[in-house]
Amino acid sequence: MAVSEPLTPEIIGRAIDRAQLTGSMKFIVAIAAAGYFFDSFDIYILSYALPSLSKEFGLAPQQIGIIGSAGLAGMGVGSWIWGWIADRWGRKLVFAGTVLMFSVFTGITGMAFSMGFIVAARFATGLGLGGMVPIDAALVAEFAPARIRGRVLAALPLLWPMGIFAAAGAGLAIVPTIGWRWLFVIGVLPAVLAFVIRRNIPESPRWLTDQGRHEEARASLHYVGVTDAALEAARREIEASPAAAPIEPAKVSDLLTVAYASRMVQTWTMWFFSNFAANSFSVWLPIIYSRYYHIEITRTLQYTFIIAGTSVVGRIFAYALVDKLGRKALIVMGYGVAACAALSFTQATTETALLGVAMCYAFFADAGSLAMTVYTPEVYPVRIRGLATSAAMGVGRFGGMTAPLIIGAIIGPTTYYQVWLLMGGAQLLAAGISLWLARETRGRNLEVAAATA
Repeated sequence: MAVSEPLTPEIIGRAIDRAQLTGSMKFIVAIAAAGYFFDSFDIYILSYALPSLSKEFGLAPQQIGIIGSAGLAGMGVGSWIWGWIADRWGRKLVFAGTVLMFSVFTGITGMAFSMGFIVAARFATGLGLGGMVPIDAALVAEFAPARIRGRVLAALPLLWPMGIFAAAGAGLAIVPTIGWRWLFVIGVLPAVLAFVIRRNIPESPRWLTDQGRHEEARASLHYVGVTDAALEAARREIEASPAAAPIEPAKVSDLLTVAYASRMVQTWTMWFFSNFAANSFSVWLPIIYSRYYHIEITRTLQYTFIIAGTSVVGRIFAYALVDKLGRKALIVMGYGVAACAALSFTQATTETALLGVAMCYAFFADAGSLAMTVYTPEVYPVRIRGLATSAAMGVGRFGGMTAPLIIGAIIGPTTYYQVWLLMGGAQLLAAGISLWLARETRGRNLEVAAATA
């Protein structure tokens, strides 16, 4: 292929789909996965700090709900803003900028002297957190061959519960000894990742081609082992096929058209309801255990540490099956079983039963979440993949944001069981709507999976 000859997403897609998983590709995946780890760590340290934090500031349930929602509100806004930036100025800028932003404001949270300070700091932290996860997934999806894209993308959310597990372990080790503020000091560490490593990751070749920057796209492909000979072979095959009808450049308004209506409804509602349930569980479980079940704080942190470990096992389970059972089956099964487990909380009275039901919920909810994270960027075309993925996850953040507010308004010594009812209902809706509207993407070429027809 001549150096001056332009590339197309179809040429790039076909060449990538035939490429081997090189060391450079593994490096990109590893750095993106590390971002997921630190993202979840920074989100969930708040949950493990809340029992002590709420006692220090004398917070009522409604105030706890506002604090729990602040970060998710920032994440919802950040998902939209950073998605817009990614589709206009590139994935690489967002890849580094988001992790720096959330790291800095996590550290600032540890200096809090009032509830208002905590709310502002967590909102700013969320702005960075909300943009990182969807853009990491979009960037990796655009580098990964179709035959292994499921496993490659699944490696990212696989580290999500490991971040929760680390946060639970840090909470157990730090909060009873030197205090909750040091949890947030530790969260500053990802700032090093932003500038030392992430700036060396190449830009998405699919995005570069869509911007007309063909030589940069070719250099990016060379980085992951796609040669000019492979691109030439892909071009010849495409030229020998019937010419495709010209496609107009995609716009943000395309998300609201008939062509994308069903996938928008499915991805948005799936993210909204699953995140509503997830944030209900993560924010309120330590509070409910300690305040309403009267479980001592150290034992509460021990239980949440065990539950976080179960989440890791659930992700590993889904990682092993995402390219065998498929994304849709895991989403429906994971959220469906999690819904049943959430409803079973209302019948659990002993500490052993509470721990067992929580472990079952965490296992299957995280299995569904891994499949959901893999699935979402696969059903949108390259021109709007970053924004569409960010939008769906942003809606999910708003779902998570509403959970602490609603629960803070209704929870009490005789009504805390309603938390479990709300969680179960939300997970049933996430599973049911996905069963109805989701399309299977397992093993399909990324452009084919994202086609509107």
